[in-house]
Amino acid sequence: MKLKLSLLCTATGLALMHGAIAASLSEDDQRFLRKAGESGMLEIQASELAAQKAQHPEVKRFAEMMIKDHTAVDKELKALAEKKGFQLPVELDGKHRDLMEELRKLDGPSFDEEYAEEVAVDAHEEAVDLFEDAADDAEDAEVKAFAAKHLPALQNHLKMGEQLKEALEQDNRRDRKADRNDDVRRDTTGAGNTGSVEGKVVVPGTEPAPAR
Repeated sequence: MKLKLSLLCTATGLALMHGAIAASLSEDDQRFLRKAGESGMLEIQASELAAQKAQHPEVKRFAEMMIKDHTAVDKELKALAEKKGFQLPVELDGKHRDLMEELRKLDGPSFDEEYAEEVAVDAHEEAVDLFEDAADDAEDAEVKAFAAKHLPALQNHLKMGEQLKEALEQDNRRDRKADRNDDVRRDTTGAGNTGSVEGKVVVPGTEPAPAR
């Protein structure tokens, strides 16, 4: 009984200590940890999906890099949060859940385009803004150092994401142009065949003489 009571007191003491540590973080620092956790979770889950579903090889390569890089950052973030007694989110928030549901419904080029725009670019823009603010203004020294350490990689991810989006758009423009050219060739060939079959194609200088 005394052992159980001792263990209970120890557990309670640790919980209170962790709560006190978390409470010592400013609201902005806690918000950063929470948002960084959500951001990393989205990048990993969406990129795992892209590694399976993406059609364009560059999208697959980008997704595989994001899985590797963000998993490493997530590991550091979890260690930092545990040290600070802060509970990171364990599931995506509503907006990010909706995005994942949308991605699951898409296939082929439509999936690639959505992933490139929403994850490779937009999500990284939000992450860069988040980490820039924390690197400049975080009150906790370790939180600030974590944000500053990983900001350059996120900025590079964003640049790569913008290049990926542009590459997909160029491919789409090229494909549309090729389709239009195919349509023109089919129309031209079809018109020529029809005129020949019906005997309406007349070479200049071979017109029949008018009846007298």
